[in-house]
Amino acid sequence: MKKNLIILSLLVFTLTFASCTNYGTKLMFDETELYYTKNVTEDEADDIGKYLQETGFTEGDKKTVQIAKDGDTYQFRMVVKESFVDDDDYEQTAYVFINNLSTDVLENNPVELHMCDENLKTLKVVKMDDNQEIIEDDYETLSYDGTEIEYNNTVKYNEVNDLGNFLIQTGFTDGTLKSIILVKDQNTYVFKMVVDETSWTDQEYHNLAKEYAQEMSSTIFNDKNVEIQLCNEYFEVQTKVRM
Repeated sequence: MKKNLIILSLLVFTLTFASCTNYGTKLMFDETELYYTKNVTEDEADDIGKYLQETGFTEGDKKTVQIAKDGDTYQFRMVVKESFVDDDDYEQTAYVFINNLSTDVLENNPVELHMCDENLKTLKVVKMDDNQEIIEDDYETLSYDGTEIEYNNTVKYNEVNDLGNFLIQTGFTDGTLKSIILVKDQNTYVFKMVVDETSWTDQEYHNLAKEYAQEMSSTIFNDKNVEIQLCNEYFEVQTKVRM
């Protein structure tokens, strides 16, 4: 399933090249530079690049990743914000991502994710045998008229399906690609969506969001609490709108 909305937030920088440094052979997939070293074949790198495209990883701003190999272990190296290195949520996302990359593309071979600075120097390594419980929080994706709903095991399939139909009926979907995340925090359904920066502080927009949350609550979620979280492009929460 696609994990693009969360994975994309991990990549925000491109490499700062030194003239004497060789990062490998470069391939381009949309705005993503993918370098592969001599221990990785061109076919393997091409398969990984196409997988990144299919999952939406390559969408958005220019990014840089590198594929290397140490023995039987593939190393997916990526340039990240330094503030992400000690963020547990991003580490969990990285763990899920490398497990999917291993099973979907690399024939179940071990994969490590290296969080790197802008010179591709490793800051932190996430391995497949780390934090095994994280796989339970893996996200699934359903699509409704171009709108993708990512959800985990805190919500039920029928709740997500009802929400998708509700989004169609209320005109939220319009055939263009939109993405939201639905999770449940105790007794509150959390609806996360990316909005323009101007909406973060727009009280009129907040009032509309509050009305929409109330309608979701009464129509879908049996009058349970609904919170709409307005996010930036990396799904970092900027404003919370409660019923």
